[in-house]
Amino acid sequence: MADAIAHYKILEPLGPGGLGDVYRARDTRLGRTVAVKVLPPAITADSLRLQSLLETAGRLVELSHPNIAMLFEHGQEGNQRFLVFEFVQGQPLASMITGRPLNLRRALEFAINLADALADAHALEMIHGDIRPDTIMITPKDRAKFMNFGLSRFTAGGIARLSSAAPYVSPEELSGQPADSRSDIYSLGAVLFEMLSGRQRARGLVLSTLNRNIPAELEQIVGRMLAANVDHRSQSAATIAAELRSVAAILDTRTEAAEAAATVEPARRRTQRSRSRLVMAVIGLALLGAIAAWML
Repeated sequence: MADAIAHYKILEPLGPGGLGDVYRARDTRLGRTVAVKVLPPAITADSLRLQSLLETAGRLVELSHPNIAMLFEHGQEGNQRFLVFEFVQGQPLASMITGRPLNLRRALEFAINLADALADAHALEMIHGDIRPDTIMITPKDRAKFMNFGLSRFTAGGIARLSSAAPYVSPEELSGQPADSRSDIYSLGAVLFEMLSGRQRARGLVLSTLNRNIPAELEQIVGRMLAANVDHRSQSAATIAAELRSVAAILDTRTEAAEAAATVEPARRRTQRSRSRLVMAVIGLALLGAIAAWML
């Protein structure tokens, strides 16, 4: 790889990706760090596939949300085609789910981040199409961010997705039907199930038996997201975000009440001990008074 492509100075390779080799680079015009993905010949040599990708990229440039890794531009230098993304530091969500549930409140916050992002994208009639823990990054500020939004169908990984990412793929996609916004909702539900249980969703697994801390309200939301019949499934990411916020508020209220009770109980016990000491002191003084009177 050359030291630069267009006005992007290559800093280091980040490894191969589904859309080609990825590099950390410096935008010399705007002075920011970016991720440059150089498209492979498998894409650039296929004129129809390339044109479809560029049309999709042109729409994605308009999509701006703090929980979606932004596509800044697509360009060409010589015979090289490239995409320039926001450089996202952090770790994939997949690396954080290690067979155990995430903290309940933290998992809820991640899900709210992602549902908000989907709500904005779906309003623009854009879908992600490949939601799973590997395509979600958790930033150093503990925010969840979608990666490669809307571009999975152009990658080799996208072609093999139905088999390799089956736990996150909606039933309608598995049956050969096209994905829509409700397919994204199913996939997000599968990710949320995994965050809450530490296990990939599978037939026969019940969320509340895997994690007894799950409130009934939350289990019902996840169940609606994972409905096999697309017409019975939650239809709106914005509604899901609002429902998750309601559950988060309930959990916060319960936590505050428990903390208040934990603070009040020791105080009550201290008050009881003080009263007991006072009563004993009064009794003691009365006894001393009685003894003194008797001795007189």
